[in-house]
Amino acid sequence: MKETSVTVTCSECEYESVFQKLSDARVALAAHETETGHVVDWSIEKLSAGVEKAGDDAGVCGIPGLENPKTPLIRF
Repeated sequence: MKETSVTVTCSECEYESVFQKLSDARVALAAHETETGHVVDWSIEKLSAGVEKAGDDAGVCGIPGLENPKTPLIRF
């Protein structure tokens, strides 16, 4: 099973860090932007299987008909 891996990178300095949780990456991104005023970016290299399945079942946000109607994750 793949684990979550998120890299937070600042293009304005040498800050770069890898996180195993999306929430930790979001906190680091916000903290660096607040502390430095820099614009920080992040990339998600991989997600756990459950998160990928949930994303696949949800479909593309805003485009009706692309979700999985048989998933237990979404109430129709």
